[in-house]
Amino acid sequence: METLLEFDERVGPFQTDSVPDEPVFGLPASLEQKVVPRVGMLRPFHGDTIAYFLDDRARELVGVIANELHDRFGDSLSLPLPVEMAHVTLHDLHAGPDRERVWPVVEADAAKVAELVAQARTVGPIRTRCTTVFNLVNTSVVIGIRAVDEGGHHKLLSARRVFDKIVPSGPFTPHITVAYYRPEAPTPLSPDKLRSALDELTGQVAGKAVMLAPERLHVLRFDSMSNYWLSQP
Repeated sequence: METLLEFDERVGPFQTDSVPDEPVFGLPASLEQKVVPRVGMLRPFHGDTIAYFLDDRARELVGVIANELHDRFGDSLSLPLPVEMAHVTLHDLHAGPDRERVWPVVEADAAKVAELVAQARTVGPIRTRCTTVFNLVNTSVVIGIRAVDEGGHHKLLSARRVFDKIVPSGPFTPHITVAYYRPEAPTPLSPDKLRSALDELTGQVAGKAVMLAPERLHVLRFDSMSNYWLSQP
C-alpha cells in the first residue's frame, strides 16, 4: 500500500505544475462524451460511483472557487456544476454514455456494492486538507486533497481497496471536481492565464480542512456529470 510520502512524491509534481507549457491548451476528444462542444451543457453520461458528499463548509469553499473560475473563464468552461453535489470520489465503478449498456451492469452489482459501502464506512472518519487547485489531465479543474497523517492515508486507501472486488483500481489522487472544460469553446483557454489563476486559487484553499465522514459515504448514481443521487441510504 502506498505510503503518504510516496503519495506526496507522486502527486506533488503534477498538482503544482499542472498546466502544460504550450501555446494552445488542448482538450482530449473523450471530453466530448461529457460536455457538449461550443455550448458547454453536460451530456447524458450514466453510471455509479462511491463518493463522500461534503459538509456545508467544504461545499461553500468549492462554490467560491467555482464562482471565481466562471467569472474569469466562463466561456471556456462547461455550465456550472451544482455545488450541492460536490463530492470526493473514493472509487469509480461503472460509467459510459450508453445507458442501455451501463445500467444492467450497475443493477447486477448493486447488492454487493451496498454491502461493501457498509464495510468501507467502518474505517471511520478521515481528516484531510486541501492541497492545490489544479488542472486534471486537461479535462477539468479540481481541488486536490490529502490525508493529514499516515493513519488517515492508510484508512482512505483501505476504504478504497474494498471496492476493488467490483472494479480494480490504480493509483489514487483524491480530489473535488470544480469545473469541466468546454470543447470548441468560444474563448479558448490561455495556458498562461489559467496557470496564474490556479496559483491564486490555490492560495485560497491550501490547508483548508475537509472531513470525510463515514455517514456521508454513499453509492451515487448519475446521468450526467452534474446530476448525482443516492442509490441506497
